[in-house]
Amino acid sequence: MEVSLTVKNIVIVGEFQPSRFDKYYFLKNQIFEEGDILETSIFSSEFSVVRTNLFNLTVLNNQIILNENEPKDEDFISEIISKIVKTIEFKASGFGINLHWYIFSENDTNRLSKEYFYNENSVINQYFIDGNVSYGTYMSKDFGNSRMKLDIKPATVTKIETGQEQTIIAFSFNFHTDLNTENFKVNIMKSLSEINEYTEETKKIVKLYAK
Repeated sequence: MEVSLTVKNIVIVGEFQPSRFDKYYFLKNQIFEEGDILETSIFSSEFSVVRTNLFNLTVLNNQIILNENEPKDEDFISEIISKIVKTIEFKASGFGINLHWYIFSENDTNRLSKEYFYNENSVINQYFIDGNVSYGTYMSKDFGNSRMKLDIKPATVTKIETGQEQTIIAFSFNFHTDLNTENFKVNIMKSLSEINEYTEETKKIVKLYAK
């Protein structure tokens, strides 16, 4: 089965002034090179959107979101967030790293999801016994500096290259850090330093099912 890392992003929840995140700020602090910033980027008092060939960075009043356009296993995004954390003042209440893996199930989603997640001892199964039933699960645990949350469920996506719909089993990992202290920047940097460990943990889990 085909396995793909399809979403990789970092989110900071807090209070921000988008007007301070203008083009000059990103160039002055060597976060992006001038040639990297595409013409479709937007800088305004209400929000800033920096588009490059590799990343999309959005700054709103209540959050910063950095998406990797073509997610890779390697860490390419923590350096950008690190520079932002070090070079501008803001307030933050939460920090998250999201890694979403898709297993392309070749139209066999119902059988696979039942094989993976059906629990014969669950009383709710009496309501889900038809052949078209799909199964999923949710789990969480402490991992490093974060709380790891995993939501697994079947879905249908459209492949950009072909325009064809395909069934998948989506493994949505979120590594969340609460930022309830004055030293929230230290906590952000700690979680950023663990991003490779987070990625490796997700790969190990997904490999259990991608056979």
